[in-house]
Amino acid sequence: MIVLFSILSKTIYTPKVIDCSIKKLNKELIAMKNKGQEIRLELMPLLAENSKEEDVSLKLKQYSLITKMQQQDRYNQQYLKALFNNCDWPKGLSKEAHTSVYLILQHSDDTLMRTYYPKVEEMVALGYLDPDDAATMFDRLQMNAALPQRYGTQTFENTNNQNSVWPIQDLENLSSLRASVGLSSMYEYIKETKESIGVSIVWDKTLTVENALRFKK
Repeated sequence: MIVLFSILSKTIYTPKVIDCSIKKLNKELIAMKNKGQEIRLELMPLLAENSKEEDVSLKLKQYSLITKMQQQDRYNQQYLKALFNNCDWPKGLSKEAHTSVYLILQHSDDTLMRTYYPKVEEMVALGYLDPDDAATMFDRLQMNAALPQRYGTQTFENTNNQNSVWPIQDLENLSSLRASVGLSSMYEYIKETKESIGVSIVWDKTLTVENALRFKK
């Protein structure tokens, strides 16, 4: 099954963006964003289901959805590269389409995300994206670089099959930092995540990056 998953994840049509028509780009970007989010919303509760006994049916569903998610992410990222090469990041996009570009970047590989992070900051400054978008991507890049995050937006799956908050740099000023970019408190965030998508988050304030790397699944 794992071998099949690896092969399938690479079988993907590579898009070429030539038409920079805002109307067309809006439609395509929003459709890609919606498809990716639908898969994630279906997958996350399944990944959160922990069973002491091996549940073959559950594992098959997880592998199937992970495969679909990776295929969609690969397509979206190739589309985004073609978009940037042909049209840059058009400022005339709708708010939802700007968010779509951001979400595709947020789910991309570290190189692509890091390359266009300054563009995300620029779009936030222009009002096309929300401040918490740049904050979330900043945290993701910090975690990918094995550094503590700033705003507490990132979690990882540990060896106990739990979603754990990645270590945070400045716990003392965390509440004000989150508020400055429009994020709710950590406790509200953890509660909302549990209620909205059924995923529990463990927050160990003493966790270090070294231990997080050791316990990261």
